[in-house]
Amino acid sequence: MAAGLSEDETRSSSERNPWVECIGPALAIAFLPGFVLFIYGILHFNYETPDFWVKLSGVEGLDRSADAVTAPTFNVTVRVDNEWNNFWEFCGKGGSVDVSYAGVPLAHGEFPEFCVPPGVVGSVPVVATSEGLGLPDDLYESMESQRQRQEPVQLAVDVQMREVTGRGGSLILLWCTAVLPGQPAGTLVCGISN
Repeated sequence: MAAGLSEDETRSSSERNPWVECIGPALAIAFLPGFVLFIYGILHFNYETPDFWVKLSGVEGLDRSADAVTAPTFNVTVRVDNEWNNFWEFCGKGGSVDVSYAGVPLAHGEFPEFCVPPGVVGSVPVVATSEGLGLPDDLYESMESQRQRQEPVQLAVDVQMREVTGRGGSLILLWCTAVLPGQPAGTLVCGISN
């Protein structure tokens, strides 16, 4: 026994109060499930609207109206980048696609129903076409002069999606730019509005 201390004074605090040894494990057991649920909730319920961009994978009928044998037809691929959502798939219940050049509508198509799994970049193919043959002369000349100057021919591709995940049934409108196939273009991310 230590000099000057009684036997009661040399006992550890855990011997005097048995609850002291139980507090640490009890707190860990009490708070660990709550902490795990908190982290799970952040990861599971944190929903991000995907990024979108478009690519024209094929085009037909961009001839002068007098020489045309087919209507302007655009094979549009809408890419949906759902990589940020680890638990939520991104789905839409259809909509429409409109393609225009210099403010002049060229083609229209129906956007299909689709789903992109969580953590994935998915593709939604759409065909947009026109009822008339070819392009008006002034539009054709403008497009051809851009091609001859080796400038990218930019087309506006407007996409409307209905009843998409995370929007409570409201629409998503995408304002996209695409270039004719075979021309260089960087990644052109679509603008989004409600």
